[in-house]
Order: sequence, then C-alpha cells, then structure tokens
Amino acid sequence: MASSIIRRHYPIPDLSFRDFWDICCRFQTVHPEYRNVYFTVDGLDSFIVLDEPEVSKVLKKLEGKENRVRKYSARFYTSRSQHSEGYGVSELQYRPANYERHLQGLNFYSDSVNKANYYEFEEEIYTNYPFIENTEPEVEFGKPCEVLALIIDIRGFSLFCEEPNIESPYTCGLMSAFYHMVNRSLQRFPPEMTKFLGDGVLAIWETTPADREIVVNVALEAAISLRNQWTQVQDSPHFSHGAPKSLGAGICFGLASHLEVGGDYIGRPINIASRLCGACPGDRVYVDRSVPNIPLHLKKEELVTHIKPYGRHNIWAFINKDA
Repeated sequence: MASSIIRRHYPIPDLSFRDFWDICCRFQTVHPEYRNVYFTVDGLDSFIVLDEPEVSKVLKKLEGKENRVRKYSARFYTSRSQHSEGYGVSELQYRPANYERHLQGLNFYSDSVNKANYYEFEEEIYTNYPFIENTEPEVEFGKPCEVLALIIDIRGFSLFCEEPNIESPYTCGLMSAFYHMVNRSLQRFPPEMTKFLGDGVLAIWETTPADREIVVNVALEAAISLRNQWTQVQDSPHFSHGAPKSLGAGICFGLASHLEVGGDYIGRPINIASRLCGACPGDRVYVDRSVPNIPLHLKKEELVTHIKPYGRHNIWAFINKDA
C-alpha cells in the first residue's frame, strides 16, 4: 500500500516525558525502519533539550523543569543521512496545555508511513491512553462574503461512461483534460476555490466593488470559450472512442459564507449556479440577472427558465463561441 502524508491529533491529557517516550517506542516497534530518533523539549523561555538522541540525557536535563515544558518533540529518521535512498521523516509532538492556536495533546506527522502499519500503531494509542472526552459538537457558522459562483459540467457524461468500450483509464484521461482546460481558462484572475465535482467544476471568487467587473469578465469569458476548447479535446487522437458532445455552465452572484473546515463555501448563489448549469442547453451559458457588471460587448438574450426549488427564474443566456 502506498505511503501518503498522515496528520493526526489525539487529545490526550497529562503525559510525562516517560509516557511520551513510551509512545515513541511503540511507534518504533511497529515501524522498525525509523530506528533513528532525536528528542527536543521546548521550555517556556528556551529549549531545554535540542536534538538529543539519548533518552538518559533528556531525562537528566528535564529534572526539576517538567512544569516549564511547552512541548515534547521526537523526530524519527529512516537513515542518519538525509541523502540516502528512501529517506523518510516522521514526527510526534506532545503539548501539555493549549498554547496560542495549538491544542493540548499528541500530534503525529509523516510523509512516508504506510497507512496500514500506522493503523496498528494508532490502535496502541487508543487502547493504552485516555482521551479528553468532548461531547459538544464543533460548530463554525462561517464568514459571510460576497461571491461569484461558476459551475461547468459535461453533458451526458454518466451515460457516456456506461458505454461498453469506455474504461476508467479512458474516463480519467477525459476528466484530466477537462480539469486542465478549466483551470487554464481561469488563470487570468484565479478563484479562491476550485472544486472538482466528478464531471463538473465549481469555481468561487470572493468579490469586492473593486474587482467585481474583472471577476465577472473572467468567469463569463471562460464559460463561453470552453465549448471551442472542448471541441479540441473531442478531436484529440487521445480520445479515439469519442467524448460527450457539450458543456453546460451556470453563473450566479450574491452573499454566501466561507467555511474554514475544508475551505468550502455555502450559500444560495452556489445553489442557483448549480441549478442554472443543469437547466441550460449545451450551447448556452445561463447567468442569473443578479450578476453585476456584465460586459456590454457580449451578446445576450433575456429568458425565463424554471429551476427547482425556485420556480420561474429570470436569466441572461449567452451563446457559446462557435456554437
């Protein structure tokens, strides 16, 4: 099983350095390749111990100073040489109390640990150490913000993927071409968030009066020009089994909220952009009439469309280039 970056936090109270050392030993038992470890102890004013490999020396330097410890750290290395083949680093940290934005408890980080082996080590932690019980739900109400939401998706993608000659590697090729195409189209003024939605992409810009016009222009130009770019994907020799025929796009503007957990955005403009994207034909871009600063040089027509659960909705329809 491939290695990946692992980050964990365990709200464990009242660990001494000997307890921390015990956890480090359990980690090395499960991961014997990390045979080299260096301990650091941060005091309230300065380092008490810095990069010390011998536990006996750490214990000696800690005598009488346990109540002045801010953090214990242990850095594990697979080799003493950072230039050796397969060199890996893992780190355990323990904070006896909350400090600034850092929470009390045990933290783990690794860029080279096998997830299955780490699960075994984690079982040791859950089995042998008490956790701070927190039954209160963690609530974040989000930061209100003004946004422009653009959603683009590939029409008929699910049915296309059900064709008997379309395998998942081929589908991945189409999706990667689509994602790169959308990202390139938005780079003149990159959005705060670009989220891949399977056969679609959601782009969110936080806007202000100073940059609304730029954002609207970038989003509209990207959505309108993507049809021609998608035709180039369809004609590419990489996709000999064909590709879905068209793209849809919806754009809306208004107030939403930024959720720091996951870096996501939630709000009515995003919902409406999604509904407009689903309702528009493949040769159109549907734009909610709340969107300000529409470029005058772009041809548009006023329409009314039906979207759930909003019913009749006033929009502008823009024809994709080369449609």
